[in-house]
Amino acid sequence: MGVMLLCPGQGTQHPAMFNRLIDEPAAQQVLDTAADRLGVDLRCMGTSADRLDYADNRVAQILITAHCLAVHAILGAEVGDICVGYSVGEIAANACAGALDATAAFDLIEERVSCMDDACRSGRHAQGMLAVIGIPIATIQTLAIEGGLAVAIINGPDHVVLGGPVEALDRFEPTLEAKGARNVKRLAVRIAAHTPFIADAGPVFAAALARTQWQPARIPVLSGVDGRLIKNREDAVTALSEQLWKTLDFSRCLQLAGERGATCALEIGPGHSLTRLAADLLPGVPVRAFEDFRSAAGPSKWLAAQARNLAG
Repeated sequence: MGVMLLCPGQGTQHPAMFNRLIDEPAAQQVLDTAADRLGVDLRCMGTSADRLDYADNRVAQILITAHCLAVHAILGAEVGDICVGYSVGEIAANACAGALDATAAFDLIEERVSCMDDACRSGRHAQGMLAVIGIPIATIQTLAIEGGLAVAIINGPDHVVLGGPVEALDRFEPTLEAKGARNVKRLAVRIAAHTPFIADAGPVFAAALARTQWQPARIPVLSGVDGRLIKNREDAVTALSEQLWKTLDFSRCLQLAGERGATCALEIGPGHSLTRLAADLLPGVPVRAFEDFRSAAGPSKWLAAQARNLAG
């Protein structure tokens, strides 16, 4: 069976994201590490004592990574046949594949956040991102350029995420309905990731990646930029640094994962964003999100049922 593990990106974090994980023994080491990095008690999330800024770049990336690694720890290190990560989720995907240990993954998150924030500040304009559904790729690419923005992520034939200066997003957003957009949503992200607006971050992060201890991956990891296989350390350095400022063609990534034999998919981060994308792009592949289940044991039972169905 080809189990695809899906690791989402920023925007999926929320105060209740660890409710099913906080008391799971297998998740404790990862959650304790995240809590130490953030200097908070994760049990306070969503309570009156919660002081986390969930849209902050560092907070979001640490929380997303912690969730993915905690769920994978519960599932077991050997679970998964292919890993796909969306934006910051690519770090978690490499860790789930065995190429990075948890400490190295969190260290890379710190480096990633730092170089992204520095690149954003050097642009001297507040940045943001905007999801747009309903306008064909070629049309929205042209409109984005005219509006002083860039296509950051391609999620489908008429589903993209744009990035750029907030003032340009503010001007552009009201015009989209007239252009045919069915859905427009400003994301809880304060940086124009995956666009040339933060190109300066690429070489800096590449240097950090090159200093990192990498292990041979246990299972395949696909690059979010174009779906190519990350075969070794050099591939990882190139792919993970390029994706900071180059457009992610995540739809192609999922399609290639399907061609590689993914027979079911489980989103192991918070939320359902990749579950919906995978369901649209791979209609023959059963897909669920961790948050669909009432308990942390639910995903393992579902994967076992998928294996039985495939065998029988």
